[in-house]
Amino acid sequence: MGIQVLLGFVLVAFASSAFTADRPMPWAFVNGSAKGYSIKLESASPAPGTLVTVGQTVEFKITVSYQLSVADKGSILLVVQDETNRNLSGDRKQQSQSVDRGKGTVTLTDSLVVPAGSNEVRLFIPLVPEGMTNTDGEVVVRYVVRDAHVGSSIGYPSVAAALKDLHSRPDVNFSEQNGWVIADDRSHFTVWTFAPEGDPAYPSLVKRTAVQTGAGVSMDMKVLCQSTQVACDKLVADFNALNERMRDSFRKH
Repeated sequence: MGIQVLLGFVLVAFASSAFTADRPMPWAFVNGSAKGYSIKLESASPAPGTLVTVGQTVEFKITVSYQLSVADKGSILLVVQDETNRNLSGDRKQQSQSVDRGKGTVTLTDSLVVPAGSNEVRLFIPLVPEGMTNTDGEVVVRYVVRDAHVGSSIGYPSVAAALKDLHSRPDVNFSEQNGWVIADDRSHFTVWTFAPEGDPAYPSLVKRTAVQTGAGVSMDMKVLCQSTQVACDKLVADFNALNERMRDSFRKH
């Protein structure tokens, strides 16, 4: 895996197979390593993992430190993509800064109107030594995208908003199971389940409501997942399986 420089524009092909359900992808990390040059994240604004909203204008400010010994000069670039490696900068000029042999610190800034259709905004910050067309060891910073129109059926625009409101209601009882926060809203026959930090599906919630039908009691489930598509799909599959086990249990009784 690496970066290929074509016609002065960097296209990043990012492979996340090294991160599994047991080892979730960090919000910021250095992807790989290289000999003779390196780059490290010093600060990022907004903070890595911050929730950004479709249509929101986000001002990014990224400070990195670097070491360069393989060439006399190089460039540090700021590449803005989503989780499918789609370029989010459009035709705008890519932000970059020239650096010399040795070590130092640089700051890059860019702005983005968060587009619809993506689960994440990912910033890739590579150090490209002069004369090289393929590089490794870039800094990756990830942000979660929320679409206000998605999840509206759950009653809240975000996972954080749901958790805050439920905590404010005295009729909702909270408990914790293996790190998962459970909010029991008995007056509405509803159980809210919140994924813990560190889980691949974080931040996400599952709302399950018992509904009386002519055939008995059924479970209406709604999910608001603000993580990656893979993690969200697995979350839905796991809860569908849990609901099926609950239905089997009810049938036996």
